[in-house]
Amino acid sequence: MTLRLQEIKNWITSLFPTIDLSKLNYMQSDASSRKYLRLETPDNSFVIMDTKPDKELDNFIALARILAVHKINAPEIIHCNTSQGLALLNDFGSKTYLETFKTADAALTNKLYLDAVSTLIKLQRIPTDSSIGYDLGSMNAAYIGNRLEVFKEWYLQKHLGLTINPAINTMLDTMEQLFNSVFTELPPVFVHVDYHCRNLMYVTANNPGVLDFQDAMIGPPTYDLVSLFQDAYITWPRSYVESWVSTYASMAISSGIIPAISNDALLRNFDLVGLQRHIKNLGVFARLHHKDHKSNYLNDMPTLLQYINTTCARYTELNWLQEFITEEALG
Repeated sequence: MTLRLQEIKNWITSLFPTIDLSKLNYMQSDASSRKYLRLETPDNSFVIMDTKPDKELDNFIALARILAVHKINAPEIIHCNTSQGLALLNDFGSKTYLETFKTADAALTNKLYLDAVSTLIKLQRIPTDSSIGYDLGSMNAAYIGNRLEVFKEWYLQKHLGLTINPAINTMLDTMEQLFNSVFTELPPVFVHVDYHCRNLMYVTANNPGVLDFQDAMIGPPTYDLVSLFQDAYITWPRSYVESWVSTYASMAISSGIIPAISNDALLRNFDLVGLQRHIKNLGVFARLHHKDHKSNYLNDMPTLLQYINTTCARYTELNWLQEFITEEALG
């Protein structure tokens, strides 16, 4: 038994002196340093989040409470010990959206996405000012520039082995200008940031259960739509995506989240905001591989590249980027 596991058991026992810890097991971890354990009892099941006692845990706790106030089905924090980096949460089970999609028929798939869009509308109606008692970061010019630096350093230089020449720097500057423009086309909203099929749990009441929200920011309303419908872990036909985006548009316009906008204009914003997200994720996935030795994310890079290539093919203004991606990444 590791020292950390013993610390966790001691903490749980201090809360529940008679609890049986024989069914305490680690669950699959994610891209972060966080780990999770499931504790099964005769009457219930719980999840213990094991993380560093730092700002990320504080953010998770604060945002979980904000989401609960706004009727988002986030994990309930039953107990926490911020000095030890531990939190005891209710258990949403093991049915992520990703797992459920593997056997779901069309009707269930549509239900899952309608539930996710309905919850996204609730998320986007959360105030982003000081009234919520939390300081959300912004997907501003500094954010966009920082993510492009990650893409340049870890994907272009480290992963592809490219030398950054004036032509590549010009391309990166052009991308930065494009992203700064499209990120400000629509009114900013509360953004989950990673609103995808691995962070949504299929639950029987108030579906979905929403996880991994501690990095929430202020940004464009289409950002979480991209996470949802241009997911790195599962792909859908464009006709499905356009239909789901149209459903979102009707709900978002009627809720006052976005102004009245044509489907074509919204889809363009969706695609170009998505371009930034996919390029950012190429950098993040490359860094996870080369720096953190989490190489399973390499398996998801082809999906990101396909999204980028398809988007570039859809808009002639992006011919320059499609040529680069085709030659350097897909070639």
